[in-house]
Amino acid sequence: MLLARIHLGRNELDDAYEQLDIGVRADPRNVDVLAYLGFVSGQLAAAAFERLSTEAPNSARARQLMGETFEAQDERANAEAAYAAALEADPHLLDALLALGKLKRIRLACEEAIPLYERAESLQRTFESAYGLGVCHAYMQDDKAATARFEQAIERDPTAGVAWAGLGTALVRQGRTREGIAALERAVVIEPGMADAHYMLGMAYTSSGDPARAKAAFAAAERLRANGVQ
Repeated sequence: MLLARIHLGRNELDDAYEQLDIGVRADPRNVDVLAYLGFVSGQLAAAAFERLSTEAPNSARARQLMGETFEAQDERANAEAAYAAALEADPHLLDALLALGKLKRIRLACEEAIPLYERAESLQRTFESAYGLGVCHAYMQDDKAATARFEQAIERDPTAGVAWAGLGTALVRQGRTREGIAALERAVVIEPGMADAHYMLGMAYTSSGDPARAKAAFAAAERLRANGVQ
């Protein structure tokens, strides 16, 4: 942190970023390191975007970065338009495919998101595409397809609590309650703050005839939701 602040005072952004990257790997939950890393990353991105906009204003990367800027400002409609423009310039731009797919998934336009994620998968197999497809198939109540995609996501990142939660939910909805409970239990161990996962675990415990554990899981979900956590 001290070295990063010294570099930052000298406007040596690349060196500051390098020190902060070391810091966040040593202590991933350090609020001060994360705050400075966010600031320095934003400054570096702005500088890169300015250079790119000057040298190649209509390039796919320039439009992608514009989309990221809009997304950071929570201007999602403008972000979608910018990512779409990036894909018009380069249909194989993976970052834009994943970003546009995520924005469409967030607003539950899964019929539009699925083709984007599938195109991304054909270019490179990533956690983001597998997880996004899992969420979309689950939303469309295709739990068998969702299960397969969540399993792929977990293979690519076994530490992703959200993927374990998605898998557990899909399994429970197929009547595979015991397997679903195991996945949901893994999810809340990895990410204890997921209220929806605790609630779904309560439902699964109820179905399996375990009212004591169900009561504890529902109580955990209620506590988290009282604090504004989903």
